[in-house]
Amino acid sequence: MTDARFEAFLAKIYVDERARVKFLADPRGEALKAGLTPQQIEDVVKIDREGLEMFAASLKRKKNHG
Repeated sequence: MTDARFEAFLAKIYVDERARVKFLADPRGEALKAGLTPQQIEDVVKIDREGLEMFAASLKRKKNHG
């Protein structure tokens, strides 16, 4: 079940701009609120922020064009 929670958290920050802004402002806090494991929290704290924004923009373009 934990992996599903982690995947859902990532999906949310990829597609939900408000969630992404909150995450980028406080990655550890948002990951804690989501109930992620300590290792998962450490993993998302180290996320490539530029890559996150680029992937989110790509998903948004795909949604709007297809």
